[in-house]
Amino acid sequence: MLWMESRHINPPLIKIISVEETDVKLYALEANQIEPWIITGHADGCVDIWNCNTQKSMRLINVSRGIVCSVKFIERKCWFLAGSTDGLISVYKYNRTTKVQATTRFIAHEDSYSIRSLAVHATQPYVLSSCGTHIKLWDWDQNWKCRQTFEAQSTVNQVAFNPKDANSFASASDDHTVKIWSIDSSKPKYTLSGHLGGVNCLDFFTSNDQQYLITGSDDKTAKIWDMQKRMCVDTLKAFMSPVISSISHPCLPFLITGTRDGAIHLWNSTTFR
Repeated sequence: MLWMESRHINPPLIKIISVEETDVKLYALEANQIEPWIITGHADGCVDIWNCNTQKSMRLINVSRGIVCSVKFIERKCWFLAGSTDGLISVYKYNRTTKVQATTRFIAHEDSYSIRSLAVHATQPYVLSSCGTHIKLWDWDQNWKCRQTFEAQSTVNQVAFNPKDANSFASASDDHTVKIWSIDSSKPKYTLSGHLGGVNCLDFFTSNDQQYLITGSDDKTAKIWDMQKRMCVDTLKAFMSPVISSISHPCLPFLITGTRDGAIHLWNSTTFR
């Protein structure tokens, strides 16, 4: 079962989507912001597109010989991306009838294999990929040229562009830190330290016109970081297991965290309760 939000509906709804038709382990999930679809990445190298309304699979595509660890829609291009454990990024074009056509596939990371995270820039033709200790910035307008390589010094579990700063992004690392980067420099601008375990996930959000970052860690906490003060302002502790997913709701004042033991918590993004 997948628990997800349908953002294309106003007001947004929370739905339960059943994917019990497959017994292949699921590794990645992404919701389309225009169509009522989700895409899932699986251990057998396949991605599946699901209709949220019918709760049925619309298209199953084999994209890799490795595990598909990250999937992303790029709605303005009618594309989806799949990053896999063989270091490949696969790009596919789709239309409203879910007809799918492969457009390109390239080796993004040669030295280490598993692509753990992908992030799509909101306005520029950029995609970030993280693999091992490396982060790369790709430009699809330049035939997927690598514009910059960032050396994180520790395994990067997730990357995310800053929605309020077009030239900035954040990375969550196994060295217990979050690093803030400029896309124009291979070195981080600054580091946020405070977790006692590896940082697995992160997401930017805004509350009362102030920008924050939520992070989840192996130390069984989530932390709230004030991006202006560059410091932790709250620690969420109601967890019995490592926090492996943290997202902010795009319309409602909710923060959503998921833990390795299968628990989901909803938090108020103003009071952090």
